[in-house]
Amino acid sequence: MRRTHNNSGLAARRRVYVVPNLITAASLFSGMCAIIFAADGFFVRACYLILLSAVLDALDGPIARLTRTASPFGLQFDSLSDVIAFGVAPAYLMFRKLSLIEESVALHQYAAQMAIGVSGLYAVCGAVRLARYNIQAGKEEKITFTGLPIPAAAGTLVSTFLVIEHYLEDSRSLHRMILILMIILAYLMVSTYPFPSIKSLTRRTKRSFNNFITLVFAIFTLVIFREHLALVSFIVFMSYLGLTIMMGYRRRRRWGAFSPGATISLDAGGVETDEVEDDERDTNDST
Repeated sequence: MRRTHNNSGLAARRRVYVVPNLITAASLFSGMCAIIFAADGFFVRACYLILLSAVLDALDGPIARLTRTASPFGLQFDSLSDVIAFGVAPAYLMFRKLSLIEESVALHQYAAQMAIGVSGLYAVCGAVRLARYNIQAGKEEKITFTGLPIPAAAGTLVSTFLVIEHYLEDSRSLHRMILILMIILAYLMVSTYPFPSIKSLTRRTKRSFNNFITLVFAIFTLVIFREHLALVSFIVFMSYLGLTIMMGYRRRRRWGAFSPGATISLDAGGVETDEVEDDERDTNDST
């Protein structure tokens, strides 16, 4: 009886493991479809598919933690999916769009070379960001992210593209300015700048009722402004990016770093404090 119970529990656990991995697979499939649409010239559809991947990516982690099915396999699979959906897909989309802008032959050749270089830089920095996250996921990146998360970088990039497409007239020159945005996002992804994690927000509001109200409010807002989804996405991602940079800048001016006695380690990609070292010394002395 005990062996039968263990086997049934193991089978049920394996079935539950499928749920978050299916969501990750759907995010990967959405990113692949975005690449296909971008290759055919359907850039707006590709942008919305990347935003859909961001929504799915935001769901697989909480579902895995809620069902207690988080695993090293899921972490690696999620990172591989993110490389495609938020690294390669946005980079290829922007390269295709910029390569189709009509210019003179000389300028077009120069712009194409710039587009290839910047798109490659963005994709490589995104892969480096994910590799660093995999190393730090168990320790440093529980409350804050070291560097801009790649889904936020992709969301900022494609939402800016959609706003230019939908609301601005002189889009040709503005599209070229996206190259500058891609360079900034690439730098932020590999930087040691701390960005808040969704986990830290949920820890501050542990009551399920508060989280439920927040979710209902978010869905209600999306339903009301569904015709302006591009603008809403742009405001959300830019607010996250802008407020985080402003808060970090104020902290650096006040303390000279991210926290009192903080030293940035380029190897770990995180922030180490002297206070933590002092606490460890006190613990060792007491034992």
